[in-house]
Amino acid sequence: MVYNNAVLTITDTTTPDPYVIFAQEKFFMTFTAGDRVEIWRSKSLINFGATASKHTLWRPPEGTEYSADIWAPELHALRGRWYIYFAAAHPAHGNPSHRMWVLGGPPMYQDPCNGPWEFLGRIHGMPDDHWAVDGTVVELDDELYFIYSGWPIPNPSESDLIQQLFVIKLSSPTEAASQPVLICAPDEPWEKSGAHGINEGPQFLCAPDGSWKGIVYSCAGSWTKDYKMTTLQFLGGDPLHADSWKKGQRPLLETREGPPWGPGHGSFVEFGGEILGIFHGTDGPGDGWNNRKARMQRVSFSAGGPEMGDGKCGPLSDVNVFLGRNASGSPQGHHRSHGLRGLMHYAVEKLRK
Repeated sequence: MVYNNAVLTITDTTTPDPYVIFAQEKFFMTFTAGDRVEIWRSKSLINFGATASKHTLWRPPEGTEYSADIWAPELHALRGRWYIYFAAAHPAHGNPSHRMWVLGGPPMYQDPCNGPWEFLGRIHGMPDDHWAVDGTVVELDDELYFIYSGWPIPNPSESDLIQQLFVIKLSSPTEAASQPVLICAPDEPWEKSGAHGINEGPQFLCAPDGSWKGIVYSCAGSWTKDYKMTTLQFLGGDPLHADSWKKGQRPLLETREGPPWGPGHGSFVEFGGEILGIFHGTDGPGDGWNNRKARMQRVSFSAGGPEMGDGKCGPLSDVNVFLGRNASGSPQGHHRSHGLRGLMHYAVEKLRK
């Protein structure tokens, strides 16, 4: 297969921080809706926003520590049950009060959109005074770990300018078994926007053959066209040791010629024998936090690890790539030569058989 790095836009409305999993022969997506936790469900990622059924699972009561600015919810099937992890703040205290919270859902063999869901509070044992967002759960050597973006410890008054990545070992999906350990800090020039140094949105990624595994995280300002993603490879050993992780020397995905602009806060799903990256990006270079639509792009792997290149979408993309056609315009004969649309159609048809 000749790899192409074309991007397919899968939602026509803003869906920041998209998190996608494939389960029960369906795709489920959560994203930042702000005042609620919502899941979209569809059998295909093609035109996902138009074809998905949309389910509001939970709204917080007013005036609590978790009533405002609900960010980056993630849906996980862990130890036989569905869980959703999200960041939320106290409406009276704003962003400095952001902490991580957990919802518990039905058994994992049931459809998570059907509930019921209950509020479980914070991860027990996680520091109460540590600003924390973008938490994700990773399983390494049959152990669970919670990786999130936090302000430096201890929190100086200027700490909102710096976001670092921390890891905590879990004894269960809702219980911490260690204190947070710093594993990544924004020390590269391309991880910064002005006075802000930002590492956030960590997501697990593993090569299909297991030859590379680690974290892909977002860096620089999410409000800028320079938002991007890069890697933190897990080298083996104890995940609670900082030297078990190795930062990539260059971005994995960034804007060179948009759209999309500011690609970031991605997640990864294996489907049809390939790894797909799902991330948000804006339509224009000056959109800031507006028009952050979900985009989809293939991930390839080489001896150096994952590669995504400089993806493009919309009129700048080769339309034949999306239609699964070759250079002459004729249909391709094998799904691995298809573009993303061809891959999706092929895999969906396989599921139906």
